[in-house]
Amino acid sequence: MGFFDNKTSCHPQNNGGVPERLNGALSKSAVSENGTEGSNPSASAIIMFIKSNKFKKIQKYLKLDKPLIIFDMETTGPQVSTDKIVQMAYIKIWPDGKTKKNSMLFNPEMEISKIASEICGISNRNVEDEPRFRDRAQEIWDIFNNCYYGGFNVMNFDLPVLRREFIRVGMDFIYKTSQIIDSRVIFWFMVPRNLSSAYKYFCNKEFRVEKNALSDVEASAEILLKQLEKYSEFYNLDFINSMHQNFSEESSDNSRKFYWKDGKAHFSFSKHKDRPLSEVAEEDPGFLEWILEEDFTKEVKAIVREVVNKNRKSKEK
Repeated sequence: MGFFDNKTSCHPQNNGGVPERLNGALSKSAVSENGTEGSNPSASAIIMFIKSNKFKKIQKYLKLDKPLIIFDMETTGPQVSTDKIVQMAYIKIWPDGKTKKNSMLFNPEMEISKIASEICGISNRNVEDEPRFRDRAQEIWDIFNNCYYGGFNVMNFDLPVLRREFIRVGMDFIYKTSQIIDSRVIFWFMVPRNLSSAYKYFCNKEFRVEKNALSDVEASAEILLKQLEKYSEFYNLDFINSMHQNFSEESSDNSRKFYWKDGKAHFSFSKHKDRPLSEVAEEDPGFLEWILEEDFTKEVKAIVREVVNKNRKSKEK
């Protein structure tokens, strides 16, 4: 799921420095790869097979010819190109109906930004003794390779971030749009517009924010299940693929500062959130000048600069 997708403040922490949600999860026994109980689960991997689970129906609806892995991650910040994975969780569904879920932590080898820590509830101290992505790269490759990829906003954020992590360690994680089953794309295609609203709409209950990647994964999986139950046309993977290919009505820059609606860039942050960039250029040009002077990405500055220059030329005429 994307970095700014309706996550709020962090959980209070216990004396051990581990967020309460992690501490509680780690106190329980994990289920190992072969389905047997393990007494000492690692903080970096909580693995279990789901014995009687509702998500097996997803395989039935989609008639999968390879595994579907629904996943979510927490990162050090919102930048696809430079930020790194701190936590990753997934539910993997095989064509034979077997289902496994896992959650793992990583030492990102860089500072977790303050806002990211507040959003996900994970501090630098929490992950300083966890393995690096490079330490588990081959394991993660084996888990993710040659699958369908699902989740909420994985197409624009999680998959590009994961690919970037693999590139850093000399591995190229290649996937095609035809392998993506993004609950957000389906949701935006049918109804507006975020995880909480999608959960309420499809599952008929309020989404309980737990600042936990695995809870977001489970919510995304529940949404996908309800979408498949509601829209029989999605039983056809070719139809889903064509919908993802044509998903261009609204998109965003990689840093999530803008989104596009009706062909116009809109702010997704600040006091001007949801206002067109062209409108802000007219009414508050000083704010755009501030963006150009501050530490925003080249992509964000290019978008702003284009509008500023266009506005100046218009006034000169």
